[in-house]
Amino acid sequence: MSDKLSIAIVGYRGMGRGLAKTAAALDEYEMIAGCDLVEERLRDFEAAHPGAKGYTDFAQMLAEAKPDVVIVATNNVTHARLTIQAAEAGVRGIYCEKPMAANYADAQRMVEVCHQNGVALAVNHQRRLLPVFQKMRQLIDSGVLGDITLIRASCAGDVLSDGTHLIDTVRHLSGDDEVKTVFGQVYRLPPDPNEPKASGYDVSGGYRYGHPIENGAMAVLDFAGGLRAEIFTGGIQPKGGKYQMYEVFGTQGRLYRNGDAADPPVVMQDQSGAGWQAVDVSGTADSQDAIGTSLKYLARTIQHGDPHPLSGDSALKVQEVVMAIYESARLRQRIELPLQQPRFPLEIMVENGEL
Repeated sequence: MSDKLSIAIVGYRGMGRGLAKTAAALDEYEMIAGCDLVEERLRDFEAAHPGAKGYTDFAQMLAEAKPDVVIVATNNVTHARLTIQAAEAGVRGIYCEKPMAANYADAQRMVEVCHQNGVALAVNHQRRLLPVFQKMRQLIDSGVLGDITLIRASCAGDVLSDGTHLIDTVRHLSGDDEVKTVFGQVYRLPPDPNEPKASGYDVSGGYRYGHPIENGAMAVLDFAGGLRAEIFTGGIQPKGGKYQMYEVFGTQGRLYRNGDAADPPVVMQDQSGAGWQAVDVSGTADSQDAIGTSLKYLARTIQHGDPHPLSGDSALKVQEVVMAIYESARLRQRIELPLQQPRFPLEIMVENGEL
């Protein structure tokens, strides 16, 4: 009898295609089913994964295929509902695309239901598994930079969809220290009322992935251990900034990662006065390889109880900070965690005509 875990995916476009391909190539899994509302995508899925069956009804797929693991790769506003549905249907593990939800209450409920049903939940903050960020963390731990005082991170896009990667990676570089306070600000340009509200990747009508987005944001995070982080996204990202840039400032040196395409991937400056020096980073910079590593971790979590570095509990802390940035902008004040706002504060601001 095969010891592979049966796996299915819901949402077969964009990231969903890549996630399905990566999972199917792993020895730990057997792809058995896929679900999407668009028949043409299901035909593509079945062609790419011979023997797997396509469904347009998620409940039917769960009942008939009975997968051990489900990958949730739909738009952001549906992540919570589908994750909870899968957990209550008896799956053993769920791999959810980031961000885990579109508000804090839904994210809390996802984690709660998965714990109640003994389901291993992982969220696709795969960047912390990339060799460059593993190496940066090692250098921080080694003490070569002295005491870390500030981490600055920036990227294109909105805080919920793209900034979630920044915040998770900053948490990783901090040693997953607890964020204590959040101060944030956002701006949103008036959307074209004639544009439909987007449910996918491309922005339309001031929406993306089914929820409103801002045009730019910035935030200051203060950690329990004294570290401070600065976050800049969208139109507030520094001019000429690359995607996913990071700077780490220490009392004895600095690290600089100039975006995803940086070559060398990271450089270091120390007290020698020699200027920037390339850091040797071994291993692939491919995001799909990091996702494959994460899916392997999930199999070990399910089968042996090993902790997962991208667990739902870890992702919930990211979600709390994301929502605290918006809540700070809404209330025009610094937010002390734990967060008390269950809804998506940007949605509240849009409803009230504030943005």
